[in-house]
Parts: sequence; structure tokens; C-alpha cells
Amino acid sequence: MNILLTGASGFIGHHILQALEQQNHKVTACCRHPEKLIFKSKSTRILQLNFSDMTNTSDWRPHLQNIDAVINCVGIIVESKGQSFQSLHAQVPIALFKAAEQAGVKKIIQISALGADDTAQSAYHHSKKAADDALKKLDIDWYVLQPSIVYGDGAQSMALFHALAALPLHALIDGGKQLMQPVHVSDITATIIQCLKSDAPPRLTLPLVGSEAISFKHLLEQLRQRLGKKPAQAFSLPGELAQRSVFIGKWLGEPTFNAENIAMLRRGNAADAKPISQFLGHPTKSLQKQLLSTPANQAERWHAGLYFLRPLLRLSIAFLWIWSGIVSIFFFPPEQSYQFLAASGITDNMAPIMLYGLALMDIILGLATLCDYRIRPLILFQLTIIFLYTVTITFTLPEFWLHPFGPVLKNIPLLATLLVYLTVEGEKP
Repeated sequence: MNILLTGASGFIGHHILQALEQQNHKVTACCRHPEKLIFKSKSTRILQLNFSDMTNTSDWRPHLQNIDAVINCVGIIVESKGQSFQSLHAQVPIALFKAAEQAGVKKIIQISALGADDTAQSAYHHSKKAADDALKKLDIDWYVLQPSIVYGDGAQSMALFHALAALPLHALIDGGKQLMQPVHVSDITATIIQCLKSDAPPRLTLPLVGSEAISFKHLLEQLRQRLGKKPAQAFSLPGELAQRSVFIGKWLGEPTFNAENIAMLRRGNAADAKPISQFLGHPTKSLQKQLLSTPANQAERWHAGLYFLRPLLRLSIAFLWIWSGIVSIFFFPPEQSYQFLAASGITDNMAPIMLYGLALMDIILGLATLCDYRIRPLILFQLTIIFLYTVTITFTLPEFWLHPFGPVLKNIPLLATLLVYLTVEGEKP
């Protein structure tokens, strides 16, 4: 079949793309970041799109010629500038679905979310439900798939849960009694392949869940055991208090720690597994057998341990630059600073310009780091500045290498710290 797949560079979309290619389907893979498509068939056509600009049926019509089926995987878990739930979860897919109907597409498969139903409370679920409802009104064969938390290679949610499990203290919202039913990504791809078959019963809404439910408390305990750690101390955190403490998520650089996601966690994420098992002809995979019974590898243990250290690195780097600038301007005797500058050949009117200019630059670098502004090029610039500082002092004031406080020697671990942060930063979702 000729299939148009949206969100192909995302976690679920990428797995679906691989499954479609293995079935020899011809895919038009629509995504914002085609560079993330590591494995793709020669028969796959890559279409780079900014989905936020695709809110009208006319935007989609040129891409739907000779398309047999559409699979929509576009989704975000947190809103950001230019990316809202209403736009990406409702307006964009509704425009796509209507254009697909007009173009004579035979099937539409919508990746929705468990909880996007009449009891929906969050903006996330309401936006998903809006697209689901619009699809169900069309004269076309449709499938609304509602996955629970999805795990498998590349899953960000399970990486976050591993990081939470690695913490020595577990703050369990409302005691961690909420039931979850994580589904393996291979069960999602298997469902997609089944939906595409000519004899598949049409117009179905299917909850995609694993074969058994598990409480959030028990999940963290099992993940911690998988990481090879001793049981952690735990305490119950009232849900209302947790929702008022969302500023911690911003401080940690973890946007998923927001009031809406906490509310969704409090609601739980489980459903009857019989419908999807009947549709597939076999039970979905067991979380216990698929993940929890297998020890974590070294990369998973490192990732879990470093997950919440990344914001600490950023904050400490920001503090270093800001405090260095403040000390240079307000506390350190300027006469001594001028002596150091003179040793580098900077004297007269250029000395105060250089002193206060560099101090101001340090403060700006610190504030930019604190605000997470273009962090990768910013860290590369900091690496360059510290390296140049070190080389300059080595030639102009070599005695500083023998100073007991190690003012130059400390640049070596600082450079290593920046390199580590640059690497960790590259792992952001």
C-alpha cells in the first residue's frame, strides 16, 4: 500500500515506519526532523513538514495523491512556543483527515491516547479526543488507537521512570496507587499492520495496553531493582501539593513535570486488555517478562543516574560564570586585575575596558546558561573562552600553574565538565 505517515521521526512513528518498510509498504514519511530517521528504505519518501503550518485541508491535498492509507502519529506531551495541543492534536489532524477523505484515501489510523474519552479532563486528552471525534464522523474506514504509556527502544517516558526509580527517595503522589498498563511499542506496530489488512474490521476504537496493570509504586520498585539498587525510602505526597510544586519541574529542566501531567498520573492509565488481544489474536506483551525481569545495561544505569544531574550541571556552570563576573566587578581589587592584564600586554585605557567587558561577558554567559538559551553553541563558546584563558595565562603568568589554590589547574576539570554537559545535553528529547 501507499501510506502517508505523519510524525515519522518520533519514538512511535519511527517504529511504525520500520514495521511498514518490513512489510514492503511504500511510505511517505512526514516529519520535522528527517535527520532522525536513521533507518529508512529506498522506497520511503521523506517529506519534511512543520506540522503547525498544516492546519488547512489545502495544505495536505498535494501530499495525498495515490495514497491508500494515512497514519497519524503527530503528538507532543508538553506545549511550547509554536506548538500547542489544540493545533497539533486537533486542528492539524482534522485537516489531514478531511483532506484524506476528499482524496479518496481508504483507511485512516489515528494514534490517540488512553484517557481521550468522555471523562477527559486535561487539555492533552481533550485535544486528542477532538481529532478522534472528527475522524469518526467521516465516511471512511477509521481506527482510533489509544495507547497507554509506551515502552521499548527509545521510549522517553520509561527513561524518566528509570531516573525516578534511581533516586534514593521516592515521592509517591497519593501513595503511588495509580494503576498503569504500559504497552510495548511492538504491540502498537503489530496493531497497525493488522489494521492495514483488507479483512480487518473497520471503525474501531482500541485501547492499546499491556497484558497486566501495575501500580506506580510497584513500577518504581521494580525498575529500581532492575537497576541493581537496594530498595529506596518512600513517602506519600498529596496530589494537590504535587500539582502546586510544578515549579520544580522547570528548575530541573523537566517539562513533563507540570500540573496537567501530574493530574493525568493521578487518574491512572489502565484499561481492559481483552479487546486488543482479540484483535491481534494473542495477548499483548507482559511488562514483567519484556522489561522488568531483564537487568538494566550499563547505558541505562548511566542514563538513569545522570538524568537529574543534568540540570545540576547547568545550574553550577551558570553560577560559576555569574559569580566570576560579580567578583571581578565588585570584590576583587581592580589594581591586581590591572597587574594581571599588564602581564598580557593590556595597559592604559584598554585595561578597564577589558576588565569590565570580560566581567560583563561572564555574567551574560551565566545568565544565558541559566535560561537554557541555545545551550549547545553556548557551551562550545564557553569551552573556547576557557581554553583561550588557560593558554594566555600559561604564557603570560606561568607561575599560576604552581599556585596552591590552583586557579589555572581547575580549568582542566572545568573543561571536562563542560564536555560532559555538552554530551548529556545532546541526549535531550
